[in-house]
Order: sequence, then structure tokens, then C-alpha cells
Amino acid sequence: MTMRYTQAQIPEDSLVKIDALIDAHTLENYPEHENLESKLYAIEAVNESGFAGGIAFTKQFETAHVNALAVEKAYRGQQIGSGLLKEMEQYAESIGVHTVSLSTLSYQALDFYQKLGYTLSGSMTDYPRRGLTKYALYKRLPNY
Repeated sequence: MTMRYTQAQIPEDSLVKIDALIDAHTLENYPEHENLESKLYAIEAVNESGFAGGIAFTKQFETAHVNALAVEKAYRGQQIGSGLLKEMEQYAESIGVHTVSLSTLSYQALDFYQKLGYTLSGSMTDYPRRGLTKYALYKRLPNY
């Protein structure tokens, strides 16, 4: 059999096929999980001037993963980021989440997340480029 490998951005139909393979494998090992769909959620912080920041997270099974958390520069240091994270945790818990995971880079917000109760679970040096470290963190929510 001759295999051809394509090095390019993956077209949407290829992503659907890859996701289907992953779902089939998961169902083989965990047949009780009928609904494997990941759902993306977003929460915005808005004031009278408009958008101040936002958080996006994906829920799968009983876990939420923070994909992005950002606050406009003019609003940093005003607890908007921590407010967004707390709002997300409360909402996530209300839809059946018991654990939140996220990652941050060495120049970003490791201390911020740890102050909010996130536990460091690992790190990878020289990732995504030399001189940087990527940190993985998680937090068990109160009703776990």
C-alpha cells in the first residue's frame, strides 16, 4: 500500500474524520459515554464602554478546558480576569463540570492561576519555542 502524506492546513472534512476515529476509539473503551461532543462556551466582561475581556472554554465529559482568557490592557489589574474565571467556574459547575484545566506560558499568568486555587500538574521547557515554558494546571471545583 502506498501512503501519501500531505503537509498543509487540515481541511474541515479531515478534522471531522479524525474526530470520528477518536470518538469510535473512546466508545470502544467507555461505551457508557454516548454523547462525546465537545461544546465551546464563552463569557464576556462588558461595561458601559464595551468589551473589557472574555474567557472561552471547552466542555467534554465532566471537564472544562480554558482555551483563552484575555482582558483589554486598559482594564488589567481590576480583577476582571479573576472575575471571568470565577464566573466560568460557577457556570461550568452548573453544567456538570467537576474539574477545570488550563495552560499558561512562562511570560503569562502562572502566579495568577495559582493564587486562584489552580494546581500545577506539569511543565514543558522550551515550548512552544526555546526560552519559554508551558505550564499545565487544574482545579477541582467545590462540588467534586
